Amino acid sequence: MDLSNKKLSFQICCCLAAAAILILAVLSLSAANKEPSLTIQIAQFPHFLDPARISTYEEKLVCGALYETLLSYNPADGSVQGVLADQWEVDGSGKVYTFVLRKGLRFHHGKELTAQDVKYSWERLLDPEISSYGYLLQNVQGAKEYAAGKSSDVKGLRVINERTLQVNLLETDYTFPALVSSPVLAVVSRDTADKMGKDYGKRTTPVVGTGPFSLSHWGSDQITLVKNNKYKGTPARLKGLQFIVTGNQQEIKQLLTDSKIDILTGVSPQFATTICEEGKGRFIAVKKPVLSFYFLGFNLEAAPFGQNVELRRAVDQALDNEKLALSLLGDGSKPLNGLLPPELLRKKEIKAKYTDRKTALRCLAASGHPFGSRLSPLTLVYNNSSGHEMLARLVQEELGQVGIVLALQQRPWDEYKKELAKGRYPFFRLGWEADYPEAGNILYYNFAAGEEHNFTRYSSAEFDSLMKKARCEWNFQQRQEIYRQAEELLLNDLPVVPLFQRVAVFVLTDDVEGFNADLLGMIGFKRLDKNNDKEGMLFTK
Repeated sequence: MDLSNKKLSFQICCCLAAAAILILAVLSLSAANKEPSLTIQIAQFPHFLDPARISTYEEKLVCGALYETLLSYNPADGSVQGVLADQWEVDGSGKVYTFVLRKGLRFHHGKELTAQDVKYSWERLLDPEISSYGYLLQNVQGAKEYAAGKSSDVKGLRVINERTLQVNLLETDYTFPALVSSPVLAVVSRDTADKMGKDYGKRTTPVVGTGPFSLSHWGSDQITLVKNNKYKGTPARLKGLQFIVTGNQQEIKQLLTDSKIDILTGVSPQFATTICEEGKGRFIAVKKPVLSFYFLGFNLEAAPFGQNVELRRAVDQALDNEKLALSLLGDGSKPLNGLLPPELLRKKEIKAKYTDRKTALRCLAASGHPFGSRLSPLTLVYNNSSGHEMLARLVQEELGQVGIVLALQQRPWDEYKKELAKGRYPFFRLGWEADYPEAGNILYYNFAAGEEHNFTRYSSAEFDSLMKKARCEWNFQQRQEIYRQAEELLLNDLPVVPLFQRVAVFVLTDDVEGFNADLLGMIGFKRLDKNNDKEGMLFTK
């Protein structure tokens, strides 16, 4: 062959190869550029982006995009799916759990996730100077000693190797996988959090998880997340998320008009309805009942309610749950017909509980106070909030209809928490945000004897026995039946009056796809997408 032709052929091949590489690069860049971003409105700015310090809905929401837990839990059937964990098992005693991490998992900064990171993250929950969620891990061997500063690590959290963590419990608990799914048990980077110490998660510190998005910018009025290209699982469909803080209705309307916002998470149900009506099909409201509950509590160690269940029943029967819920939150709430909603405990749908004044009067008479006679004025104490004050006044009005005179007392939040823990109030407002979507989280931590959140001082050997029995029951359906018995017992003893659960209200533009919110109100950001082919429609003022 002629050498000149051979040289020419080689040059042509090189040119073609370079052109092919260039075309592939351009196509790849083009595909990346087509990945949309979403802008999400939140009502208040996070103080921390740290799973161990979640204290607001907004913090939980943003952390859900940055961090991941070992497992996810389905409350409908009790099934468990692996997230960071590839394998998990429990021994025959129900006390020893072994979790094996998926291979090749990396944090946002590129370092590999290890079992030591999981141990470190969970131990942070037990440090009272960092977290208030230590109660979730009190069943782990050595947890109480570590929290009290009596040991340097939690003996029940054993790192077997780089990918394997063994958890040793004090008592049998087949509901532990549900607990592990709690957002506060998400895993942080040990080296980053250790370096930042108690400042980790603040706006000025690096924030490092394994989630589908990583932190790009945390400014004074917005938070920007970008797609995590090191993510090991199914990648996010969006190239980024932007969270902006505003509660101003006119500003929100303008942002919608200018197509500068895609999802609203922090608006009232009434405003959401107005937006959808005026938007003429451009906006969609999504309502999701979540595990956030509102109760009225009685101190069972104090007069007049402590030894008088009939007086507690009189209060319960005098109140109209639906009226109270509707007056306070409208479509943003749903009346409770028990302690547990149907999302956690399947039950026949029954009508909302309305005021039954005849029964209330009969209970008052049985309590020794017919028509409220010989009953000193009661005081309902609540923390300072306009919403709580409105509800307290409604309760005052309804109880007055059966002769119960009720005074109201408002307390600053920090003082309210301390005084509530000390048992200072006979009658008070209670709220509970579920840590994970399993019935035991509501029942056990609020009503088991000796638990720090048992502000009613309720004590029942039968109830505690049912809670232990539920944790020892591996069969989901049989455990549900035990929870029904426990709920029935509580409704008979009535340490609290269940009022309503919150309904989370979201507003989406009609080009948002794949939206889903779970029972904790957390959005599945990985599945979110945006159809850029749809033409926007201006907001109708």
